[in-house]
Amino acid sequence: MGTLVMVRHGESLWNRVGRYQGQQDIGLSDEGIRQAEMLAQFFRSWRFEAFYASDLSRARETAVIIAKHHAMPVTLDPRLREYAFGVWEGLTRAEIEVKYAGMYARRRTDINTPIPGGELGVQVQARVTDWLQEIAAAHSGTVLAVSHGGTIRTLIAALLEVDITRCYRLTLSNAGYSIIRWQSQGTKIQFRIDGINCYPRLKPL
Repeated sequence: MGTLVMVRHGESLWNRVGRYQGQQDIGLSDEGIRQAEMLAQFFRSWRFEAFYASDLSRARETAVIIAKHHAMPVTLDPRLREYAFGVWEGLTRAEIEVKYAGMYARRRTDINTPIPGGELGVQVQARVTDWLQEIAAAHSGTVLAVSHGGTIRTLIAALLEVDITRCYRLTLSNAGYSIIRWQSQGTKIQFRIDGINCYPRLKPL
C-alpha cells in the first residue's frame, strides 16, 4: 500500500490580498513561510520515499522547506500546477464579478466554462490524475507532494467520481494536507481518501 500526503502550499503574497493567481509565479508571504516551517516540524519524524511539487514558486518553496529536514530533493512537475485562469489572473474576485459577470456565474456551476487563456476543469483533472497514476505505479511507501487548492479539489473529485464543481464546497486551507492511499488489485490501482484538509497544530488551540 502506498500513501500520498497532498499539501496545499503556504499562504502566498496574492492569497493575502485575494487575487486569482492561477499559473502566475507568486512566492510565499511571511505567513506562508511560517506555515511551511510548521509543516516541516510536523512532518520531521515521518519517513518519505520522495517529495514532489508544482513548479510554481509558492508550491516549490513550501516543498523545499519541508524536504530539507529529510535531506531529499524535490521533483518538480507542471502537472501539479494550479488551474490556468487566463484573463482572470491578477484580479480579485470582486473585480472578476464586475468585469466578467456572466462568465463568472456560469463557471460557478460548470467548471468547464471556458475562460480566455484559461483551462477547463477536465483538462486539469486529466493532468493531475495522470500524475497520480504514475506516482502510484512508482511508489509503495509514503510520498509528499505540494500543489494548489483547485488542483487538489479536482483530484479529490476524480477519486470520489463526482462532478468537479461540487468539490469547490471543500475548504482546503493554506498548508492543509489531504491523505490518499492506494493498493494494487490485479492490473488496477485502487485509491481511497483517508483525510481532507488536515492541519498540523504544534500548539494547543
